[in-house]
Amino acid sequence: MRKGLAIAIVFLATILSSVAYAADPPSSLELNIPDYQVTALGNIDYVNIPGGDVLLAEELRPRVPCYTKSLNYPVDYRVQDVILAERSALQTASGLNLPPVILSEYPPTPIEMKGGWYPEEDFNWSVLKNPDGSTTLTIVVYPFFYNPDTKESNFYKYYEFDIDYVVSTIDITALTLDKAVYQPKEKVIIDIQLNNSGESQDVTASTLIKQYGSDAVVDGLPLRLLRNLAGSVSLSAEWDSGNTAEGYYIAEVSLTDASGNTLDTETAGFGISKTAAASAGKFPTIPVVVAIVAVAAVISAFFILRSRKKSA
Repeated sequence: MRKGLAIAIVFLATILSSVAYAADPPSSLELNIPDYQVTALGNIDYVNIPGGDVLLAEELRPRVPCYTKSLNYPVDYRVQDVILAERSALQTASGLNLPPVILSEYPPTPIEMKGGWYPEEDFNWSVLKNPDGSTTLTIVVYPFFYNPDTKESNFYKYYEFDIDYVVSTIDITALTLDKAVYQPKEKVIIDIQLNNSGESQDVTASTLIKQYGSDAVVDGLPLRLLRNLAGSVSLSAEWDSGNTAEGYYIAEVSLTDASGNTLDTETAGFGISKTAAASAGKFPTIPVVVAIVAVAAVISAFFILRSRKKSA
């Protein structure tokens, strides 16, 4: 009888523990980076981290490894910031001869690597909204730094991050454009559907136009204050493309509360072209032009929302 009671208690404790975790997603992260490995081919050294990736974001920079960690957050949880709380276990080395990153088909000659310590930041992070409304936080850590001028390198094994998030009952349920491709000087019509499943509150809506594949802001629309937002609401905004250069862009809509917390963010992609036929109908929240994806994959492996600069 006592044995059965003990098993029941352990089972109940396990369930309560899992429920507590589901109700309280991670607010911190510890990372012990695996030791890097060096493969010498001729007089060139290739540095890799087991289970890691390689940073290929900028041409003529040294080829250095990086490490990625992803965390899932339930519906209504919005990550606000990721802070590097600790970085330790420094290892130094010298004499490595790393190759440069070559992205273009015809790189400049002679090929000369850019000098100075690289990467120039400790880490970056991004948040992706999943189809079910949950989100995935991805933290890209740059634990290996290299200086081609001196052939010195620094490697940090241990990282600890603090993750700041809020709970939001407000969602952007749909974000659509009236066309997929616009002629220059055309107006871009943005339709927004919002829903607040909780208590009414004041919300500020902001809309930015950004270049696809980077975080470069091209233009912004005036802020809109939505007082006592409750239930479902429809909004529309209009952006005059004016003399904006041909290319691919993103309309990014963000909702914030009175404290400046981000309650939700959504994007819709579009193109500006003199020759492309403008498409009727709605454009989905994720760009579908294959060429954009290919270019973005070459330009950068990650879409960086925010980052922390590397300290000297």
